[in-house]
Amino acid sequence: MEDNRRDESSLNDEDNTNEAKDINEQEENEPLLDIADLDRITEPASLTEALESLNYIKNAFINLKKEFDELNEKYLKILADSENFRKRIIREKEESLKYSNESLVKDLLPILDYLDLAINHSASYIDNDVSGNLKVFVDGVKMANNEFIKVLLNHGVKIIETENKQFDPNFHEVVEIVKDSAESEGKIIEEKRKGYIYKDRLLRPSLICISKPDGSC
Repeated sequence: MEDNRRDESSLNDEDNTNEAKDINEQEENEPLLDIADLDRITEPASLTEALESLNYIKNAFINLKKEFDELNEKYLKILADSENFRKRIIREKEESLKYSNESLVKDLLPILDYLDLAINHSASYIDNDVSGNLKVFVDGVKMANNEFIKVLLNHGVKIIETENKQFDPNFHEVVEIVKDSAESEGKIIEEKRKGYIYKDRLLRPSLICISKPDGSC
């Protein structure tokens, strides 16, 4: 009788092992389940049903983790895009405020040009003016011109230097080339029109005349 009990126990162990093996094989071949499938699970009545339920739960949570990882990746991407957008808006706003007066300054430059022309062309007439009234008038124009420039300088405008400078395509525009063996090639001989920089932007280049020793223009 004892031998019969041992045989029966062995058979039960073998059956349980086979059942677990079958369930493991089923687990490998079974697709991942959605978390909603947990509603299908009922109270297990046997080891087989318990293992099946465990397999359902395992697969459901594997699928849930996969969905979580995908959603988390999308969330992080959206978060990064939002941060980049926020920084870009702030940068554009700061840049807009920084250069808000650029158009106004550009519109004022021709007035400076006319004042410069008036001052430069008055020199020969002042020498022939016996009354001295013309000199007084030109001195007043010079004062107004200097004050005008001072106001622009206070608002971030800079005059591009050309005296004793070499041609720089970033700031100068050549309108005339002159043969001059005494000067190095590209040396600025004359400034035809002043150039200006507003903060770190080029408002307009200086119009210049440069030297070319070999004379080939």
